[in-house]
Amino acid sequence: MKNKKGIITIIILVLILIALCFVLFIFRKDTKTNDYKKLEKMNYSTEAINKIFEEKIVDKVLDNEYSKTLDEAITTDEFEITNLDLYLNIDYINKDDYINELNKLVSIGYNIEEIELIIGKIDYADIKIINNYTYINDLKEYLEYENFKIEYLERYVNYRNNNIALSFNDIIKNVNMDLDKESYSDPKTVENTNDILMLINKHNKLPDNFEPENLEKISSKCTTKELLLNSEARKSFELMCNDIKSLGMNLRAISTYRTRDYQNKLYTDYSNRNGKAEADTFSARPRFSEHETGLALDVMGGNTTYTDFHKTDEFKWVEKNAYNYGFIIRYPKEKEHITGYKYESWHLRYVGKDVAKYIYENNITFEEYYEKFLLK
Repeated sequence: MKNKKGIITIIILVLILIALCFVLFIFRKDTKTNDYKKLEKMNYSTEAINKIFEEKIVDKVLDNEYSKTLDEAITTDEFEITNLDLYLNIDYINKDDYINELNKLVSIGYNIEEIELIIGKIDYADIKIINNYTYINDLKEYLEYENFKIEYLERYVNYRNNNIALSFNDIIKNVNMDLDKESYSDPKTVENTNDILMLINKHNKLPDNFEPENLEKISSKCTTKELLLNSEARKSFELMCNDIKSLGMNLRAISTYRTRDYQNKLYTDYSNRNGKAEADTFSARPRFSEHETGLALDVMGGNTTYTDFHKTDEFKWVEKNAYNYGFIIRYPKEKEHITGYKYESWHLRYVGKDVAKYIYENNITFEEYYEKFLLK
């Protein structure tokens, strides 16, 4: 009897176990069906859903919003389970090699936040440039600057290595202004030569065959001799000259447009007299001179020489009012490291009223304005 009861007990236990397994199977099946439907409702493709179950990441995926990036990634050979969080959180870009490029960014060492910034700040084609480098410390700080240029990335990094005390903004701004280069070493040739906002300095030169148009004679009342200036600049200068005369002061142009040959003669004479290094601090080489554009002029006031212009009442007035006529003091104090020239109170440059006002009110140079608004 005891053996019979034991057998019955075993049979009952087996039946209970079978029943439990069946219930568990049904429960799991129902759960899988429900999860499958949830994933479908989230818009995952059938192929992606099957892969999600296969990779055993259902719960993780359901805990997040739909990700087109994951939907695409998990159905490719490039899918890497270790990058799941990235796929779930990064926006999708419809490019054939997108997942591969994301994986490379992770392998280099960038985190999700950095990758989001990279994807959001630069053109997709330029991601490959980032992936050609080892991990760049503080890339986030570079990318957050408005005028970051991916093609200058190596220059930014090298310049920062030599100027660690500078802010990232200053690093990028200075490189964008070519201050990481030796003067005259790798100049760009200006293309927009009809634009009054063309930038001419030690890193930007005029074309060899350049000849300015629209040159006009300045009224003899505002000059010490016969001089030419761009027509727009000439009108504004004469107006400024007449307005300052009405206040009992006398402003005169002493040097305006110069030919290439004349600029070459001046620079050569200064170099012979002072040495080339010294000459470069106050005289431009031919094709690098603003005077050749017809948009710049040197002035004098009162009875002093032009080099003492800063001591005159005329200068005090010009310093505060020239922007109203579209002129700026082109080489201001304490900006020599940017302009490349010593302070010249007498050298004015025509840029138009709006630009001149911005430069005056923000106490910046034309280089800084150009970098901020005009650099392509």
